[in-house]
Amino acid sequence: MTAAPTSLATLLQKHARAALRISRADQTAWNGKVVEAGEGILGLAHWDGTLHLDRDCILDPLQEMYDRSGEHQSEAALIRYREALVTLLHEQSHFLGPTGSTQEAARSAFKLLGGRHLEEGVAEAWAHDSLNTYIHKLGIDKVAPGITETRSQPSYAAFVPAVRLLTADLDRQAQLPPGESLRLLNRQTAEGQWSTVVNLIYHSSRLSQLVPPDQEPAARFHLEEALRTSFHALETYEPFPRGFATSRSHAAGTRLITLLHQELATAEKHYDAPTSPALNHSRQRPATTSAQPKAAIHHALAGVAPPTHQPSPQTPSPSPSPSPSPARAISNSRSPTSDLSL
Repeated sequence: MTAAPTSLATLLQKHARAALRISRADQTAWNGKVVEAGEGILGLAHWDGTLHLDRDCILDPLQEMYDRSGEHQSEAALIRYREALVTLLHEQSHFLGPTGSTQEAARSAFKLLGGRHLEEGVAEAWAHDSLNTYIHKLGIDKVAPGITETRSQPSYAAFVPAVRLLTADLDRQAQLPPGESLRLLNRQTAEGQWSTVVNLIYHSSRLSQLVPPDQEPAARFHLEEALRTSFHALETYEPFPRGFATSRSHAAGTRLITLLHQELATAEKHYDAPTSPALNHSRQRPATTSAQPKAAIHHALAGVAPPTHQPSPQTPSPSPSPSPSPARAISNSRSPTSDLSL
């Protein structure tokens, strides 16, 4: 067993390997470099493989944690350490991927409709769920006693609730252990995340048995298109306080899943009908066959719609919620633009 880090320097050397092990991903794109982040950036997984970390909110608290190793500390101090560590894990999540994945392909996919929204929500949800395992793996529970008993609030409130609802539904429909869909998505880069979602939905429904093989690619495409559009609309809630954004994301995610099941049932009926034109397509008219999945899937999933108006932040939410702490409020872990200004 590798010795646990005893300093910030050794933590930064070993933290990525620990993230790779607990995620069970095939590879990490981290290049081994850590630099101090620019103004306004908490943490950033740069497309060139370099990890950028804020001095005040990440590096200094972790240095203090090792300087005071083994001491019993206040809850406020433990929360600061925990928030620094969850940012570290979140950023390493962005570097994880399957064998052969590249940052170039991941960056292209990240810029597509709904790409950033799903990846950031998955990274944040997984990092919070896995943080105590990460802490144990790195021996930090001995360095900062009590840190596994404290809790911190997730960032990306506009995305995380919807991601949690979607992945929990995928687990149920695909009969997977709780949390497995989230873990599967976390092992993918942005290039493979939405196709993984569609694969789980498609094969846990009757579409995989009903849709003619030559129409399957188009059916999958239109299903993915509808889901991406709905997730992209979640960015409407990003500017708002955490409590408001959380409640709206949860409501949008609930509506998405309800409508998704209704429209999948409609599509299944379409393909299951004995006289369905989808089952009597002519091989001499490929244009007609390619149009069938759009009628059955894309048209049906038009009900899985994004918000149609800009919500007011004054709209009452279930209960008042504090604004994000400064440490997590400035998080900007990835940029969809080609050139990052750091």
